[in-house]
Amino acid sequence: MDESHARFAPERLWAEYGAKLMRYGGVTIVTTVVGLGTLFVGLAVFGWDRVIANFASVLLSTPFAYYLNRSYVWERAAGNHSATGEVGPFWIMTFIGFAFSTLVVWLAGFISEATWFLLAAQIGAFASLWLIRFAFLEKYLWRDEVDVAAERV
Repeated sequence: MDESHARFAPERLWAEYGAKLMRYGGVTIVTTVVGLGTLFVGLAVFGWDRVIANFASVLLSTPFAYYLNRSYVWERAAGNHSATGEVGPFWIMTFIGFAFSTLVVWLAGFISEATWFLLAAQIGAFASLWLIRFAFLEKYLWRDEVDVAAERV
């Protein structure tokens, strides 16, 4: 098997990233419950506009996503949160996801205003970005110190 095929071999990818992906999935479940719960309450209880409810959903779930991913998935020590190196890029990544999910929820509202349909639209939007977010966090935001040291050589 040539090097490019070995690089994407499922066994190698699972050995290298499997445990982290499982933890990332667990964090996703927590943040999804927080986000969808907020979206549901905004839509069904308070009668908010779908875009406002989606904004509140993302705004409330993002701090959970940041802290759980940083400490549990990527096992970074508490403290030392860099505004330019971590927090800012995480919020930019979140804003991109928010913009995409808002577009999807807004467009879905033209098909149906049913709360369940708008919840499904938000799930679909964020699910489609799930692996892209993982790759960004793994390779750019919280990459291993070994990778950073290797780049300096």
